[in-house]
Amino acid sequence: MAEAYDLVIVGGGPAGQAAALALDGSGVRIAVVDEQPRPGGQILRRPPAAFRVRDWLQGHEYGPLKKQLAAFEALRNVEWLGGRSVLGLAREDGGFALSLSGPEGASRLTAPRVLIAAGCQDLAVPVPGWTLPGVYTAGGLQTLLKSQQIVPGERILLAGTHPLQLVIAEQIVAAGGTLAAVLFAQPRAVMLRTSLAHPGAALAHPRNLLAAAHAERALRRAGVPLLYGHSLDAITGEGRVGAVTTDTQTIACDSVGLCYGFVPQSALPRMAGARMRPAGRAGGWAAEHDYWMRSSVPGLWVAGETTGVAGAPAAMAAGRIAGIGIARDSGTIDAQTAERGAASARRDHAKRLGFARLLDAVADPRGYWPAADTNLIACRCENVTFGAIDAAIADGGTANAVKLATRCGMGPCQGRNCEPTLLRRLADAGRPEDPGFAQRFPARPVPIGDLAAPPGGLPIG
Repeated sequence: MAEAYDLVIVGGGPAGQAAALALDGSGVRIAVVDEQPRPGGQILRRPPAAFRVRDWLQGHEYGPLKKQLAAFEALRNVEWLGGRSVLGLAREDGGFALSLSGPEGASRLTAPRVLIAAGCQDLAVPVPGWTLPGVYTAGGLQTLLKSQQIVPGERILLAGTHPLQLVIAEQIVAAGGTLAAVLFAQPRAVMLRTSLAHPGAALAHPRNLLAAAHAERALRRAGVPLLYGHSLDAITGEGRVGAVTTDTQTIACDSVGLCYGFVPQSALPRMAGARMRPAGRAGGWAAEHDYWMRSSVPGLWVAGETTGVAGAPAAMAAGRIAGIGIARDSGTIDAQTAERGAASARRDHAKRLGFARLLDAVADPRGYWPAADTNLIACRCENVTFGAIDAAIADGGTANAVKLATRCGMGPCQGRNCEPTLLRRLADAGRPEDPGFAQRFPARPVPIGDLAAPPGGLPIG
């Protein structure tokens, strides 16, 4: 028997919380589903409830997020469904049915309206040696720092193109860790020149730029080598990371964090048939939306990084707009009240998107991808090499055809990590218009018992 709600929000991060708060007092019965046991999203990445972490996320940038989190947890009209993955989203009886998997097994929810605020993930970038133990995405490494204050290595090296490396590096130093180096593939002059090409966005967000400058000064004082314009050629080691080689030197380290950008979590809106667009320079797909954050599918809203990676403050603003839009469409507030309520969020959202475009340009990884030979694994789940992918593309394969021919994208991640790599390869072969993998159930790994045990079992397809 499916549990029925007026609204299901997928994602308990900044956007999902803001939408729920905007609907407070509306009488709308809300369920918020998230894979994490506790709300907060990846930006806060809260410790387990049984843990007590001293000085958890003390930076000023986390203050508004923690304040919103406290307000969200005080809501009475919201049922928190943490530790659950949404495997499928389909139209049913004029609304939606969501298939879930969690600690208690399979379950189903129904609602006339759904808001997808599923966030983003690190862009996976294959590089020789990236399958060695000790290689992380930068976001994964930061998660260990945030949630449990674990520094995963004795000598950590960060490499990529995204300025978030500076923030993570400063957090590692503050936690007592040692950095072998911070490696930017692009020259510093290119990053500065790109910033100057967006003067309006830069001047509108001086605090962000000052934070980056402060982090750079703190790292230099700590003796951390900041190397600009140096490509990461390979990660080497016997059994685990031992060093990285660049275009000019070898640097000893035992952990590596790769940071080339972020892509939206797009599986669910694509599965629902929502209209998508290329997300940005790092790749991936973003859900299109209208003035009130409605997708092209009636009853389906989208907000936050699902619509394009723009940071937590932008996600909060978009979530508030979506929540007010849902209240407006459900008839709990009138159009004039909705416009007044959303005005400040719209201004903030537009301002934040301006800075996001600047950051996207500064962090642009195109032209800085690590070299890939034919033996390099592109799909880690199924051990598919670049050579196998290129051969399937040469035979005329689309993304879906390459998937069938090579099993690229058929593993537990369902293509979340390898799809951007495959689409870059297709673009290099003269097919930049390929829409990528068809999104099918299940969107996440699921225990086979959840599929095979009715009445709690889940429908396949």
